[in-house]
Amino acid sequence: MRDLAVLLISIVGASMLAAPAQAQTIWSRPYQPNQVALEAVVPELPDDDASVTSGAAFLTATRSLNENVELAAELPVARYDTDATSSAAVGNPYVGVGLSSSSRPILLELGVRIPVVPDNEALRAGQEADLGRTAAFRDENISTSALLNGRVPLGRRASLRLRSGLTFASADQGPTDDREQRWRLPYSAQLWWEGERFMTGLSVEGRPLLSGSAPSQTTHHAVLSLMLDGARAQPGLFVGTGLDPLVQDGQFVAVAGLTMSVSYDR
Repeated sequence: MRDLAVLLISIVGASMLAAPAQAQTIWSRPYQPNQVALEAVVPELPDDDASVTSGAAFLTATRSLNENVELAAELPVARYDTDATSSAAVGNPYVGVGLSSSSRPILLELGVRIPVVPDNEALRAGQEADLGRTAAFRDENISTSALLNGRVPLGRRASLRLRSGLTFASADQGPTDDREQRWRLPYSAQLWWEGERFMTGLSVEGRPLLSGSAPSQTTHHAVLSLMLDGARAQPGLFVGTGLDPLVQDGQFVAVAGLTMSVSYDR
């Protein structure tokens, strides 16, 4: 881990840091600084009688201090709703900073999640809707992340966004007062096509658990996105499916979402 930290510091120092790419969320308009984005995600919950109002919403805001430094914050909220019961939960808020290069399309995200998540039925809906970001609905004492983003142009209208890194979290282990250390390897690969009016994205994202005792916390998805590329507002939608049944027992579970991102100070 020390070698990884040295490598990340070296990248920041050597590049120090092209136009900021938005930190944390990957479902709003890419490569756009100064945005407020709202994402509503509805996962399929096949073992429940949950309604379509069960899922999660993520409110994200970014602010570029200059061409190299961007601040990001996110508030996640989940809801679980059936004919017999209803519950809501605020997830772990995220705060972070993005450091981008002036010479290369690279962004380093450093962030932390503030542990406030309660324990109720809404958490499962939130966990199933939690795609493409650091874990927002886990009962953990602390969660930190370091993610490296890169953009690869593939012609005049197409580009590939690659993102990966490490997250570290600790969680209490019941009455023993012991703490479990959890390392995850979040990643995403997104192919974006910019048309005259619309942007289309094809994404594969995941959050493998490298250490810890809960294999259910490993998730992978494939997602197709469509977004209206307006001057200031960019509404969009996406549909996808979980990929975990490809490597372990289970069934494919669908997920869908609506997004709205608004640019300011352009």
